[in-house]
Amino acid sequence: MFVNAAIVFLVLSMLFGLEFVLVVKYFFTPKRSRDHLCATYEQFGTKIIFKLFRVFRGFRITVLNPKKLNIPNHCLVISNHQSLLDILVLIQLLGIERKPRFVAKKELQYGVPLVSFTLRKGGHCLIRRHGAPLETMRAVSKMAQVCMQERTCPVIFPEGTRSRNGELGVFHSAGVRKILDVEPIPVAAIAIEGGWRVATVRDFLRRFGKEPYVAEIVKIYDTPRGKHEIEKVLADAHVQIAARIDALRRR
Repeated sequence: MFVNAAIVFLVLSMLFGLEFVLVVKYFFTPKRSRDHLCATYEQFGTKIIFKLFRVFRGFRITVLNPKKLNIPNHCLVISNHQSLLDILVLIQLLGIERKPRFVAKKELQYGVPLVSFTLRKGGHCLIRRHGAPLETMRAVSKMAQVCMQERTCPVIFPEGTRSRNGELGVFHSAGVRKILDVEPIPVAAIAIEGGWRVATVRDFLRRFGKEPYVAEIVKIYDTPRGKHEIEKVLADAHVQIAARIDALRRR
């Protein structure tokens, strides 16, 4: 537990340092280049965090791609959601060339060094947990339009919130449909397993590094068009992701 607490301290110190440098650079960077600057620091910060985790606790993200699927550089990414670490996992998996932008809870806009700043300033979509549906859809649409213009990847967790016990929740279609209404693009489904076991501070301090953390590229869907096709893709993705989570737990 002491080692994990020390890791948390090191990571937070590193993130505060990176955020300070980023903030300084941000205000001296032309507006058209600020999103890319934030994305660069997201990637850099994620790499450092995972290196610290690996060195001190042997923690690794295992990425599986048994079907040898290629995630398009411009597509919608959907995934189940178990932990705040899932965002970092997907940032690393998708890479700077896809510049992933997340639909995330507005509560994350403050309080997490570096992460909160890049979520606010890097073109991501922050929505209120119990916000008005119209306000939420406007925010999602705005992010989707930016992704369309820059040919980057919007990312959404269709469950809408983290699973506290690892069980896959219902996939909600509103946000997915809004993104695909702005621009019909292929959909990549990714399964993540392991985060729920270390989602709380207590579990992180006790179990981090002892539990596997896996991300698997499950399926790439051709561009769905219209409500019916989108609902069909979401339903199939739910089945596929649930099956892979179950298989990963039985390994």
